[in-house]
Amino acid sequence: MNRLYVPAVAYAKDGKLSGQIQIASMPRHVVWTHTVKGTSSNAKVARITLGGAALNTYPTVKWMAANRALSVSDAKGNGWLFVVANDKEHSLTLSKSGTIIAERSVSQAPKEGLSASLLAAPLNALSSEEVALYVDPDKAAEVRYSLLDLQAKQIGTTVSAPWDPTLGAFRVTLKPLTATGAPSGANYEQAKYHNWYGRHRLEIKRTSSKPLSLPIAMHGPHKVAWYIVGGMPIWRDVKGNPTGLPLQISKNWHGQYWYHLYSQPTIAKSGTETLELTVASSRWGKVYAASHAQLSLDGYGTAGGHWDESALGAFGESITYDPDLALGRAMVDDVRPFLVQSVKKWNWTGNVGGADFLRYRDSAKWFWERRLSRVRSVYRAVGPNQTDVGYAGVSTDGAIEADIRTQLVASDDVVRTYYHLNYTFLKDVDYHTLAFFQVAADNYADNGFTRYAYGDAKGKLFEGQVSAHKKKGYVSDKDRGIALSGKSPWMLLFKSTKTGGKLPEHYANVGFVVRNYELSVGGKILTTPHVNITRTFNAGDSQMAFQLGVPHVDGSPWCGPPCKGKKRFIPKGSTLKATVEYLVVPADKSRYYGANKLLVATPASHFTNHELMRRLAADNRLEATVSVGKLLRTQPVQVQVAKSAIAADVSVEGGVGYNPLSFHGLPRHDGWTLEQFTAQGWNAINQQVHGKDFWQCNHDAKTNTWSVTFSVPNTAKQRYRLVWSKAK
Repeated sequence: MNRLYVPAVAYAKDGKLSGQIQIASMPRHVVWTHTVKGTSSNAKVARITLGGAALNTYPTVKWMAANRALSVSDAKGNGWLFVVANDKEHSLTLSKSGTIIAERSVSQAPKEGLSASLLAAPLNALSSEEVALYVDPDKAAEVRYSLLDLQAKQIGTTVSAPWDPTLGAFRVTLKPLTATGAPSGANYEQAKYHNWYGRHRLEIKRTSSKPLSLPIAMHGPHKVAWYIVGGMPIWRDVKGNPTGLPLQISKNWHGQYWYHLYSQPTIAKSGTETLELTVASSRWGKVYAASHAQLSLDGYGTAGGHWDESALGAFGESITYDPDLALGRAMVDDVRPFLVQSVKKWNWTGNVGGADFLRYRDSAKWFWERRLSRVRSVYRAVGPNQTDVGYAGVSTDGAIEADIRTQLVASDDVVRTYYHLNYTFLKDVDYHTLAFFQVAADNYADNGFTRYAYGDAKGKLFEGQVSAHKKKGYVSDKDRGIALSGKSPWMLLFKSTKTGGKLPEHYANVGFVVRNYELSVGGKILTTPHVNITRTFNAGDSQMAFQLGVPHVDGSPWCGPPCKGKKRFIPKGSTLKATVEYLVVPADKSRYYGANKLLVATPASHFTNHELMRRLAADNRLEATVSVGKLLRTQPVQVQVAKSAIAADVSVEGGVGYNPLSFHGLPRHDGWTLEQFTAQGWNAINQQVHGKDFWQCNHDAKTNTWSVTFSVPNTAKQRYRLVWSKAK
């Protein structure tokens, strides 16, 4: 679902009339809604007209329902379906010139305004059953909603969800946790609150035996979960198995508080299909849940645009994203540590953001920052064991294409996000500045860190003092193209002096580890990571920043003839594939209130220097070998399964906290068990608290297969296998 809302519309020919416009689109339809209000007589009629060459190419007109639903098509059956609501006030007409006119008329204008909605859907995307759904939704299907308590006992009566003509979807009004008898807030000092889920039953009834894609909107208050910064919804079947059906999350806490959840499941046959919407807050099973959602800024001043928020648990945002740079700072903005007490436990912590992708200026116009443009987002997985959200775009000069995947993982130690970076050079690039990832960001670096260091698994290679330089850019060429050939190279900003404010920011450090680096230039592949050190000056604060970059050597011998002997040149067709592990690290052991074994056992002095970062980098370096299936990725581990009862057999060495273990290509969503080999043989892993509540499932529509993801506390070398155990 995409919704565009224009809250204030004026009319040149009628000063007594005001209005609003909303456009809502889902994969198979779009809805325009026009609202008018005021003291003018024109406030009695709301109207939408569509015309032009796009409609004139479809000569065949067919009325699906008199005065409210029609299709226009060509000889091949391509065209559009147009529908208005089935009531006495709405009407749909087609003029002689081919203009579609949707209108709603009343005798007395309501004070709150009068709205007319027009739905349009491309015929080649719809089956005959889906055409019937849009024309007469109440005849095609029924969606019934019941509130459940924590033990899945129904609370109150079952109600039917109405069709919402402004969304083109059945609209379910979700009830809050308090409606089940739960208290108004969570006391996380008591273990039961961490796994106190919101549970909701949806029954979908239909008569046709052919598949039907059914759009559903589920809107609810912020108390659908304990706290709105978290809240991780999951579709489950009647036996409690996560189904993998996609769910879209939108939320807002700026003046208004709400969850908007959207889904479009395909119901394969007639009868009634029952699904459970389970909403986790703090933990999913025994591990803190990870979530990634679109965050509305409605009510936050004049800010707008696309904004995302990801969180571990439900105690405050962990990492926020501004993909379009609507606020003009960086793609990664507010960042906060996990299980760290800034003021109160189980609450918001101090902000130590931000970070950025693709820092690029060409040599000819070095003053012009070439940002990523035309950024598009895809939500492959929104949690709760591992998120998988992508941002893709191209630099404003069309020279560099980027595909960035972000994966926040469920854990009990620190905020840990993997960024999988894929850059393709569409043109020759003669650059002044080039970096693929940067911490801190040029325009978001008012953190107060006083020290910066880098090193590898063996130890620190460099440490420096952040001076009051009040400048931007590199000190010299010596700070560009630094090769880090050791294992688990890491970068760290630490020892912040920002101790004031409502949420002190000196309780966390921030940095990243390079887990994979593959630079392909002119047929040569370079696997040694190279980094730059640069200065930032933002909001009156002098900071240092680390960049993931490329070699910087006179004549570019590492590249050969394709670089034409230039120091700052990347030829067309070159690619960069890298994985960085972005970490938000506690800076004061006394402020960490979690139970992670590594952090609890680490001396307090290691929190104040580089040593904790080194341990996290070294110990979380994963090695994986697969004897059944195929290894797709090592960090985090992903396996393509085999078509057998033993779908996968994988050994994993290394790890801190919890690590996701994902298996792809499964023929169904249920019936799979993860086992671990021990001295007693193969034992099933069971982390459930309220029945089958510890793994994640996702459906791949392209291959019609499923993946399952578990969170495993792997440290030493362990062997796992995924086995078919019959659907239960």
